Amino acid sequence: MSNLPIVSVGKPAEKLLILFWLAFCFLALIYKLGEVPPYHADENFYVESSLNMVESGDYLTPIYHGKKRFAKPVLYYWMVVSSYKIFGVSLTSARLPSALLGVFSIGLVYFLACRLFDSRVGLFSAFILPSMYLHFQISRWSTTDMALSFFILLALYFFVLLFQTNFQKSNYAYLFYLCLGLGFMVKGPPAIIIPGLTVLGFLFATGRKKWITELRIGSGLTILFITILPWFAAMIWMHGEEFKNHILGAELKGRLIHDTPFSFYYLGVLFRYQLPWSLFFIFAVLKQFGFLGLAIERGNSFIEQIKGLGINVGKQTKRLFNKENESVAFCYIWIFVCLIMFMLLRIEHSRYLLPSCPAIAMLTARIFASAEKIPGELDELGFRATFYITFFILLVFSILAGVGILISSLEFSIPFEISLLPVILIAGAAAIFLFSRLRLASRIVFSLALVLTLTFAILSGDTLPFVSRYPMKAFSGYINQENFKGPITVFRLGSHRARLGILTGRTVVKLYDPIQVREFLKAGQKFYLIVRETDWLENFSKSGLKIVMQDQIGKKTQINSGEILDVIKIEKLRKLLNSTETIYLMSNK
Repeated sequence: MSNLPIVSVGKPAEKLLILFWLAFCFLALIYKLGEVPPYHADENFYVESSLNMVESGDYLTPIYHGKKRFAKPVLYYWMVVSSYKIFGVSLTSARLPSALLGVFSIGLVYFLACRLFDSRVGLFSAFILPSMYLHFQISRWSTTDMALSFFILLALYFFVLLFQTNFQKSNYAYLFYLCLGLGFMVKGPPAIIIPGLTVLGFLFATGRKKWITELRIGSGLTILFITILPWFAAMIWMHGEEFKNHILGAELKGRLIHDTPFSFYYLGVLFRYQLPWSLFFIFAVLKQFGFLGLAIERGNSFIEQIKGLGINVGKQTKRLFNKENESVAFCYIWIFVCLIMFMLLRIEHSRYLLPSCPAIAMLTARIFASAEKIPGELDELGFRATFYITFFILLVFSILAGVGILISSLEFSIPFEISLLPVILIAGAAAIFLFSRLRLASRIVFSLALVLTLTFAILSGDTLPFVSRYPMKAFSGYINQENFKGPITVFRLGSHRARLGILTGRTVVKLYDPIQVREFLKAGQKFYLIVRETDWLENFSKSGLKIVMQDQIGKKTQINSGEILDVIKIEKLRKLLNSTETIYLMSNK
């Protein structure tokens, strides 16, 4: 029989709390979901390609910038298309599938943690996961990452159910493989590699090699083929060598063979994108592997102390794979697979580490659940240090937010929601201080999760859009109202191309030379051009283009090293805040 604990889902009060928390997280994740910024440039692929599917009626071949896009399978495009069909075409609709899957992941990590540990760990895990910045922010982007993470999490949940039934219930195995297939149809091989290596690593590490034969691999491969092959076969039939060359070239060779040097980038991602929970997670790791609590014997040399530490770490690592610790080992193997896989591939994107977040949340929740049972654990030096650092982080950010709002209010009318930010942060700092002194582990988790989730919602929905006040919203609103489907161009405007593409769902072309603009004019087709006033005066004032609208964008101002201290002066800061330039939306017809 399996030694992973078979635990029923929590008490009725905990279930009710989870339902309220899921509802709150859903509202937080969809709060002003259509705001830009923040955004990710990759959203262009899915916003535009899905809109092309709706308008063309071709739901098999993604088209981006007028070209076939085979970089990802089709399932996530279908999710966005479905949202467009139900809720109408908008950026909010395009992002809604990720937001929903982000909420579903919160509920799923609760059920998985209940299975692996107990209902208390499940409850804490559900609170911690959405208050991790990586999970929260990616839930608000129209990219494949949250869908991939969800299917990996769901696949591992079904494996745990299968394992706990001693591999007797084949339905769990079939659902496990179905999730692998659906994840593959979202983002390709990582959906199979991450859960596959996690499962195999766990079975080998815990000495259950013979159970690999009970994974029903033959049936699983059949399910994978049925799930994956139809679309790929259709693409080969429709596009032949073009599709095969892309898969074998850009998607396989291009990702495996490159000159990017090896680095520990993802260790940094593991730390900084999960703050402040990563502080508690690091404490849990150090404690688990015997780096903490080792008695230092007097008279021993430094070398002897190091040897003693090594022996202790070896013992603790070996204990990790004892039957009573298998749930912990499962989570560590899960995180290790994610880290090693992307380190070896040397493709540095912070969002790639998203699938490891549920495991990090569960291991972090476990130390709080343990401290709740044994309040004395909160007095350990490592635990106290994490509390103090977290308190300090919240306190500093509350002060910075308050000062920033105070200075900005001298020049601008600050929205009420933004003015709440320092209040929420200072309340969080006070709660951490109070509950740590009272040794109330559960209150620390609940208050910190609530404060972080509210903070992320205000930052994403209010603060960043307010700070970046001119993200071409007026231009995109006009273009969308005109239902314009022709080419949109920007002249030397950098990241504004991506913003405009996300906001309109249309192809936006970046131009660098006036000759390129003249080529558009010769074509005779109606097009829009967005250009700075200085470039218009220099290059296009006699081109015949007419100004449709005008707006302002922030102007980059160079600050010399000797002028840095001048920024604290109100007049200098006011000048920086008001440093803008005019941009024009122009058309040839």
